[in-house]
Amino acid sequence: MEKFMGKTAWVAGANGLIGSHLVSLLNQHPAYERVVAFVRSPSSASWAKLPKVEQWPVNYRELSAPEPKKVDDIFCALGSTTRKTPNKEAYYEIDVTFPLNVARLGLQNGARYYGLVSAHGAKVKAFSYYMQMKGELEHQLLELNYPHIALARPSLLLGDRGEFRPAEKLGEVFMGILPGNLKAIQAHDVAAALILEANRSKRGTQVLNSAMMQGAIKQLEK
Repeated sequence: MEKFMGKTAWVAGANGLIGSHLVSLLNQHPAYERVVAFVRSPSSASWAKLPKVEQWPVNYRELSAPEPKKVDDIFCALGSTTRKTPNKEAYYEIDVTFPLNVARLGLQNGARYYGLVSAHGAKVKAFSYYMQMKGELEHQLLELNYPHIALARPSLLLGDRGEFRPAEKLGEVFMGILPGNLKAIQAHDVAAALILEANRSKRGTQVLNSAMMQGAIKQLEK
């Protein structure tokens, strides 16, 4: 008999704003029995002691799968910023290469679903380098032929990042009153939307825009 009878989820980027919500919400979800948080070094975050959660220290350049090597659903919230990673090659590696490395490792170990945190405006030929990277990541991910993919494209994210960003605080006020896909969104709603999509019977590629994801946490907690 297998040790884990429920689903196993991997979360890449578990220490980030959306990643931390993914880990916590997956721990609460009855469909999952095992939640593996991919971390660069052991974390003392609040989710680290949750009963279904285990940490797996990784080198994203040379990934290996945690034992037992079985996964059902993968959630990827990896990403950096220009301020943290001004070098474009390093930025590309974090935002494109590493998520694709996780996707390939997942396919090798049975994954059927890949939920990606992308961005509103992601497009290969976008004006900004950031949007170009997100667009290229989406394009290359689709070529891997996962049975089920969700591309979450949030607008400005709301939530506690553990650091003060004055420009973003001003942006939150403005974007919080905008309509549709431009409206700022809570990070926990993005995480919840990706988990809801993972547990729908419908397959194929689903694009989750900001308007669709607003309030997803309430639906997940029903």
